[in-house]
Amino acid sequence: MKPFVWTMAALFAVVLLLGIWVATHETRTAPDCPQRILIVKRPDGEALECVCDRGALATCFQPGP
Repeated sequence: MKPFVWTMAALFAVVLLLGIWVATHETRTAPDCPQRILIVKRPDGEALECVCDRGALATCFQPGP
């Protein structure tokens, strides 16, 4: 029974650490949304228009008419 408990504890710790990493990684890469429409630059330098919903980035698309 002890090996099972240790295995479950180790799996829980790995899942917890992975969840923390994913949560912090997402907050570092997402731009702030101070306005409803936001223009950001992609890594290659092209501009994207993004729409924010409740302070979070919702969707992005190529700017244009």
